[in-house]
Amino acid sequence: MAFIRNFYILLFLLHFILVSSNTGSPYPNRRRYPYHDCLQGRSLVEDKAALLAFKKSVLVDPKSTLANWEDGVHVCNFTGVTCNEQHHRVTQIDLSSSGLVGKISPSLSNLTALQLINLYENHFFSSIPPQLSSLPCLQTLVLNQNDLNGPVPDSFALLTSLIVFAVMENNLTGPLPPSFFSNCTQLKVIDLSFNYIIGRIPMEIGNCPSLWTLNLYNNQFIGQLPASLTNTTLYNLDVENNHLSGELPSDLVSKLLNLMFLHLSYNNMRSHGNNTDLYPFFATLGNCTGLTELELAGMGLGGKLPSSIGHPSLKRLELQENLIIGSIPPEIRNLSNITMLNLTSNFLNGTIPEELSLLLMLE
Repeated sequence: MAFIRNFYILLFLLHFILVSSNTGSPYPNRRRYPYHDCLQGRSLVEDKAALLAFKKSVLVDPKSTLANWEDGVHVCNFTGVTCNEQHHRVTQIDLSSSGLVGKISPSLSNLTALQLINLYENHFFSSIPPQLSSLPCLQTLVLNQNDLNGPVPDSFALLTSLIVFAVMENNLTGPLPPSFFSNCTQLKVIDLSFNYIIGRIPMEIGNCPSLWTLNLYNNQFIGQLPASLTNTTLYNLDVENNHLSGELPSDLVSKLLNLMFLHLSYNNMRSHGNNTDLYPFFATLGNCTGLTELELAGMGLGGKLPSSIGHPSLKRLELQENLIIGSIPPEIRNLSNITMLNLTSNFLNGTIPEELSLLLMLE
């Protein structure tokens, strides 16, 4: 996907991980489960036992990341482990980019004070343990770039404090449980891209009013984008490379005023008027005053390029591999910030307009 969009999302994830304190949530007024309750009921001794059980499930540790996970070492000094300030409980596990091979041990469910699990870029295989739903204060779960399979567990609907859920580049299958979005209403970041998830995008996703980014690209989703997405505050919506259908979502986009990145390429959508009219969709984009990237490639969209194509904030516009006819309108000059414009593999005719020479940012 485009570099600029991914940079902003990565920046958000890093910011969230950094501001997650050892003593509580950076969003204390939005928590359903009081954090002090998470610290009760178990001890640091039990947390250590759970982590040592997790280590036993790791078959290969190429960087010796877990070398100091031993009985003789204080658990708060384990590599990748963070405790709260009073060293009462383990609150974070960050083993990203460690190359670990093995299964994710269900023993992590005993770490009931956990706020963050980051296992990004390892080689954990098998299914995601449904027992992780026993972590009432878990806010960030990052399992990107592993070899996990099976569905997103239905029991994850119990993770009502979850804010970031990222499982990009695994082998997950099955449909998404609607209850996950009905109950986990604090979600801000959802990244399920590069998996094999099927079915429709649950309309219950609209129960997450603070949803900031939704990455579902490279899956097997069908049906239309749920209208309930208008209840969210999306900045980034990427559903490329699925099997979504219906008309281009003009009504939906017109209400997502904060959109910066909209990627719909390589789906089965069509333009309005039985795939003959692009104007209604591009006209609604005028409400998205901060729109930076628009990707509608490889969809077989018909119609002419409308005069409303000249959205001044756009930096990237991809319309290649469609059925667009007619000439390039002179209003193309209004794309004053555009750096990347792709109109290849269409049925455009006429001359190349001299207005293109006014696009000084074009690369």
